[in-house]
Amino acid sequence: MWQLAALEEYGYMDTDDGLINRVARRLAESPNDTIDTAEFRSACNASSVDSDSFTQSDLDKLQRKLNEIAYTKTI
Repeated sequence: MWQLAALEEYGYMDTDDGLINRVARRLAESPNDTIDTAEFRSACNASSVDSDSFTQSDLDKLQRKLNEIAYTKTI
């Protein structure tokens, strides 16, 4: 069971959370502090995720995931 959670965590599953994690990991590679729409769409495209499918709730989850990734990089 932990293997499935790890796959989702790193964006290898096509669940909602997996897709959000996939985009978050791509965006975390950006040197920019602020992500604009073009960069978001580019990250989605590179991750094979439809950027238009994101709801506000998805964007909130994406922000939390980016914050989590940034926090773990500082440790």
